[in-house]
Amino acid sequence: MNRLLVTIALGALFVGCNKPDASVAAASEAGAVVQTSKPVAPFTGALTGERVMGSKGLVHPFDAWADAQAKLEGQMGKATLVKDDKKFLWGVAQGDDCWYVEVDKQANGTVGAVTEPMKVSKGGPIMNWDECLSAAGVRKDAAEDPNAPGPPATGKAITVLELRDGATKARSKWSKAKVTVHGLYMSTTNLESNGVPMANVSITAAKADLKNVISCNLADPKTAPAKMMQYDPITVSGSVEVHDMLTGGGDRVVDVELRDCTIGK
Repeated sequence: MNRLLVTIALGALFVGCNKPDASVAAASEAGAVVQTSKPVAPFTGALTGERVMGSKGLVHPFDAWADAQAKLEGQMGKATLVKDDKKFLWGVAQGDDCWYVEVDKQANGTVGAVTEPMKVSKGGPIMNWDECLSAAGVRKDAAEDPNAPGPPATGKAITVLELRDGATKARSKWSKAKVTVHGLYMSTTNLESNGVPMANVSITAAKADLKNVISCNLADPKTAPAKMMQYDPITVSGSVEVHDMLTGGGDRVVDVELRDCTIGK
């Protein structure tokens, strides 16, 4: 008698396990995020703001990247913008509205930072608006000039204008390059970042030229010039960084600076 009861109970258990989950089926039909242990097929339809916002909570930091990417692509399709195989963004713009989300991939094959999916409207936070449009493919970096020269291979010193012109036209050739630059000293700004002292030296191409100025972030803030007067000649060496900046009017401009700078004699 006891064996019969056990057999009936086990049979009921297996039948219950094979029943479909009605809540999962309903959520799938509604286009919502469905988290299951089964592989998710990549979404191949048109990306919408609703799908971007629906990715909230889908993946978390330290998740295995392969699993996280499969979930994200199941919800939104392939990333619309990938930066250096580290930053994966999904974005879509419609009229004066834009939706995007960013998920970072770490070198160890896990998920890094996960931003909250965001809706941005024209006139909103300018940095988010610009980033969203870039993710959506609406706004792209200017094409490089393949004939533009790269930094001098001999280490020969160049002018501020040569640095700005070359790095603006061919950023891939100049980015991270070690260069030596001649210019005119403008000022030094001392600041702190997380309790660490820093110093930036501003260098211009010519007197009263405020358009052609580069910032030199000193490797050692203690080496900041103490007795140098404005427009005194100065020579610095450092690693080139090129990135976009936004003006107050929302225009994108290329900014060139030097990192880990040292001041020559």
